[in-house]
Amino acid sequence: MIAVATVIVLVLAVLGWFQLRDRISDQGTQAARTCVEGEATLAVTADPDIAPVVRDLAARYAETAPVVRDHCITVTVTEEASRTIGDALAASAGGRWSGPTPAPALWIPQSSWALGTLSSHPGIVDGQPKPVASAAVVIAAPTVVAQAMTRPQVGWQDLPRLQSDPEALTAAGLPHWGTLRLALPTGPGSEPTALATEAVAAAVAGAGAGPVTAEQASSPPVTSALTTLGRGAAVIPDAPATTADALKALGAQTNPRDGVFHAVPATEQQLARAIAAGAQLREVVPTGATPVADHPAAVLATTWTDETLRRAAADFADYLRRPEQADAFVAAGFRADGRTPAGSAAVAYPPIATSLVPAAPEVTARLVGTVALPAQPAATTVLLDVSGSMRNIEGSKSRLANTVAALTTAVGSARDGSNLGLWVYSRGLDGAKPYRVLVPAGTLTDTVGGVPRRRAITDALGAVQPATATSTYASVQAAYENAVRNYAADRTNSVLLITDGPNDDTSMSARQLLRSIAESSDSARPVRIDVVTIGENSDADTLRSLTELTGGTLTAVPNSNGTELGAAVDQLLN
Repeated sequence: MIAVATVIVLVLAVLGWFQLRDRISDQGTQAARTCVEGEATLAVTADPDIAPVVRDLAARYAETAPVVRDHCITVTVTEEASRTIGDALAASAGGRWSGPTPAPALWIPQSSWALGTLSSHPGIVDGQPKPVASAAVVIAAPTVVAQAMTRPQVGWQDLPRLQSDPEALTAAGLPHWGTLRLALPTGPGSEPTALATEAVAAAVAGAGAGPVTAEQASSPPVTSALTTLGRGAAVIPDAPATTADALKALGAQTNPRDGVFHAVPATEQQLARAIAAGAQLREVVPTGATPVADHPAAVLATTWTDETLRRAAADFADYLRRPEQADAFVAAGFRADGRTPAGSAAVAYPPIATSLVPAAPEVTARLVGTVALPAQPAATTVLLDVSGSMRNIEGSKSRLANTVAALTTAVGSARDGSNLGLWVYSRGLDGAKPYRVLVPAGTLTDTVGGVPRRRAITDALGAVQPATATSTYASVQAAYENAVRNYAADRTNSVLLITDGPNDDTSMSARQLLRSIAESSDSARPVRIDVVTIGENSDADTLRSLTELTGGTLTAVPNSNGTELGAAVDQLLN
């Protein structure tokens, strides 16, 4: 009896314990649902192209009554251009938010490129952002232009040629249309331009799927191609600052041939939305690796976000990436969870054979900078001092050898469209003349005696030897007068003097030189004189007056052995 009673008591105790545990669990769940810690608002800032669908999904998310750390979560979604938010986050790093939207805990830019603005501020983004939806970057154009660009299929590397060749569209079946006139917006809300720029660089450099490296970004072929693109875009009158404005203007043209521009990079989602609004536009998908706007969801770790908001941001980002939300993104024109919109005759959403891997932020910045501010092609006569003092040893080589190495590197990286020539001077190098023209000025891609000018210059540099005295003034006068006489239009014309000593030819005084240069100058044919001096130079004041008179610069380097000389020469030539 005692044993039976004991068993009954134990059974009742166990049952009671389970009931008590369930009651405690129910009470905990009930307490959580009643938000014992109150409410918290998750502020989300998204790029304007994806903000509407994120806002709709936030309403669905609210229906699940989300609770994070005993806080009931409310989500608000505002939209703003990705670059604007990126700049504001960088400016607010470590301090108070000063952006145009409520301080965000979750940021969804158009592409990972926008996150590059935060690369110098590590710690702002918590973890590794993952995409919520994507859209390929294509070229949007009126139907007639798009059809011409697919006969034959255009590659990313072809865009610079189409942008600059006056017969480009004639060859494509559009006579009298001239160049392509590709608009390249660079204001906030123009990320497709940056992504298309990377694709052009990758195709020109032969980088395949990328990423484009710093060396490739600064190479002459890539720099030349992007400069060509930028110059073509720069002459478009009243060019739109954003991709959205460009699509609107392009779609409103009644006569595409007479339009101020013919095409613009855009995401396929932006193009689909423009077509749905009535724009008679079509897509061109250039061959090569395709850049993608991946719309990453970045959880922000800032002074205005606490652990609750960060967890809420991560939870909402995970919610957006769930397979059941893909339909909403696809309906809005995005690719999501391996699915694409059904498409139409206008936008077919072809499969992406190869996606372009984004370049490092500093590389992309260089590429975009080249397009936004294309350098004016140069026309430079290099006037190199080969007097006896250039024999002096600095480091393990002579001054002349070090200078030749710096010049060879700079000439090798000069743009294909650059116009360069090489003179050397000392005394009696060409009969009574103190100078000798080793390679006359001309475009680097032209030939001199059957040899490309770039190679002719580097070969000539490799053969120079130190001579005797220095006749700087007479040589500068001759080189300057020749540059003015053979002025190259639409270029920055200059004479680059590299010398290590004062003029020791008494046949011309400093005053006579300055007067001669002033008399030879022509405001309609401006030629500047840039000077690089190596070591101490008692002629520094005269040389400085020479540069000031012509609008040039004087750079003094302590010696030829080091980085200063190479940097100075590269900057003045490139």
